[in-house]
Amino acid sequence: MRREVTIVVYHHIADQEDPLTSKLGVVTRPDVFEKHIRYFARHFDMVSGSDLVRGSLPRKPLLITFDDAYRSVLDTASTVLKAANAPSLFFVNPATLLGSSLPVDNILSLAAEVLGKQQVIALLNINETGLTSVPGLIANVISKWTQAQIADAKRRLCVAMGTSELELRRTSKLFLGATDIKTFASLDIEVGNHSMSHTFFRSLSSTELETEIVQSRELLEKLSGQTVQCLSIPYGNALDATEGALRAARRSHKAIFLVHAKSNRFTPAADIFYRISLGNAAPEEIPFKLRIMPVVRCVRDWLW
Repeated sequence: MRREVTIVVYHHIADQEDPLTSKLGVVTRPDVFEKHIRYFARHFDMVSGSDLVRGSLPRKPLLITFDDAYRSVLDTASTVLKAANAPSLFFVNPATLLGSSLPVDNILSLAAEVLGKQQVIALLNINETGLTSVPGLIANVISKWTQAQIADAKRRLCVAMGTSELELRRTSKLFLGATDIKTFASLDIEVGNHSMSHTFFRSLSSTELETEIVQSRELLEKLSGQTVQCLSIPYGNALDATEGALRAARRSHKAIFLVHAKSNRFTPAADIFYRISLGNAAPEEIPFKLRIMPVVRCVRDWLW
């Protein structure tokens, strides 16, 4: 059992939803985010990803992380973090940075807005019943698909909307570009690897894992000028921490991140860490979400 380290994860920091995110539940309002950071500054010792890797942790360590490649982290969150003198770790997908693709999540969100959920399900030939949300569709259906199936699904949805993945990426203002990542170091933001294209690992071949994990890290280091030591597994599910994925990750990374919102005293390996998503939680909810529920989840899993 090791020292407790609390790790929180955010995605998009914005006042208003965008069709590319509105069905995903990934938006935290800037005023709420600022309240969270103030709470962390009062009750924790905020650390960097490098501190975590080195093991040089203070008494109450907390690490702030971000996933995906949303521009709002640079435009909005970084100002709040700088005012609090808070380091952070930003896990990025280089394919999104380079403008060549969008995660299937964002295309599904837009399609649900434009076409409606039922038409999306029909277009993708999904027969499962009881799917009531885009996150449910992603977790229960898309997670089992191959990369080729996901690419075909994105193509069909874009055709039905009269657009293309490349055009959606080109016209959207939501995401960072390749040159933006060079500014991270000056803002005390470390770069982490979030895979090349934000895909589920569980169905990938060894060659695909090499691209998504190893080549992605190499490209991020080239684009950012930083050493990339940490990998956030897309979607944060332990089912994607397969033997092949862990083997590829451990050749080039020193820490691997999931979500699951469990206590980091009880992870399955010394280099694996759990994170907690706070979303738009009110400040008074934070102690319960950060201190009590992670332990409860570990006890629940132990009993099961």
